[in-house]
Amino acid sequence: MNMRFLSVLTIAGLFASIALPAFAVPKAVTRVLPRESFVGTPFHTLPTPPVHPAAFTLPLDIQIVKNDTITTDTPITDKNGIGSDIKVWGAEVQKALYARPKLVRIAGKDAVPFVINGDEGTIVLNANGRAVYAP
Repeated sequence: MNMRFLSVLTIAGLFASIALPAFAVPKAVTRVLPRESFVGTPFHTLPTPPVHPAAFTLPLDIQIVKNDTITTDTPITDKNGIGSDIKVWGAEVQKALYARPKLVRIAGKDAVPFVINGDEGTIVLNANGRAVYAP
């Protein structure tokens, strides 16, 4: 392989590895409560590039939503039934594999939604504390 070609590929790979993470940064948006310290803004977006540790000085308590009405550990199988169409069951399982958790930011006694990339999430904790898919 030509040395010049190899050096061009190395430089291109270096630039791509630096530039791609900046575009792949997820945006997290949360509503700001009136009693919180952010003045005059109804929403706050995290992180705001460039991301520095100093941007995260406030403690954020982020938790997965718990839904006590779901008592089963296998809601997809329970919904479709045992012996149902395997393609329908498989499609639901595949959707669950790519789903995100439903997050909330705890602010005192309030639970404020924490939305990442516009997706509120569909994975919640059931009554037993296990993560389940609940669209």
